[in-house]
Amino acid sequence: MLPLVFALVLLSDKMVFSKPFMDPELLPQYFQGDIIGEPFRARNGMTNEIYHWPNGIVYYIIEKNHFADSHYREILRAISIIEANSCIVFTPATEKERFKAVIIKSNGLGCNSLYLGFRNRPSAVNLQIYPIGEGCFRIGSIIHELLHVLGFEHQHVAQSRDQYVNIQWDNISPEYNINFVNNDKTSKWDDFGEGYDYNSLMHYLPTAFSKNGQPTIVALKEGAANMGQRFYMSEKDIRKLNKMYKCAAKDTSIEDNFLI
Repeated sequence: MLPLVFALVLLSDKMVFSKPFMDPELLPQYFQGDIIGEPFRARNGMTNEIYHWPNGIVYYIIEKNHFADSHYREILRAISIIEANSCIVFTPATEKERFKAVIIKSNGLGCNSLYLGFRNRPSAVNLQIYPIGEGCFRIGSIIHELLHVLGFEHQHVAQSRDQYVNIQWDNISPEYNINFVNNDKTSKWDDFGEGYDYNSLMHYLPTAFSKNGQPTIVALKEGAANMGQRFYMSEKDIRKLNKMYKCAAKDTSIEDNFLI
């Protein structure tokens, strides 16, 4: 393991074990906890094709000396899961393509994305070093950030959300209320005919941004036992992604995309 990686692991260990654990996808300094660039305040999937990666090809660079071999392999595993369940292709960027690539790095706190969707300029995903299977290195957390890169917003701000969840505003610190607002009627987002998905990798945990440990999101229907899971792309996640990028139908299952 390179010296820089040792230092990042030690920093992460101190942050995780010396104070109450904070989900690294829910840092208060970022919009909705993990979006750095200008916020979009509604829906679930971007319909405007200018924000779709042309031909479904995502150019990426994994920064050298930021990750141990095990972390590097886990990033590639997340990429392979998306590729196996869609027509999306992740391609290492050349220097010529760097201007439009997503840079995967680890030089800041949390797991977060600079932009949602393709912007024809450099983008970035930060993955703070954690042990494999924890924090930003839960496989679902890596995929979550890559789905932001592909153009997906968080599920809990879908336009239809009030039919499926009740937001417990009294349990949210007022400065974080913006992370739960979904009243924008102008942004072009869509659920691609799949409906609300409690099991989505893009859904918040039930206690996200809680000020008192009590739930901030309460499901109104059955089927929400795994709400906020970070283990696998749900069947609706897969279908939405394929519809967004006009992929041919894929014969996949939750078990397949979890085990790849």
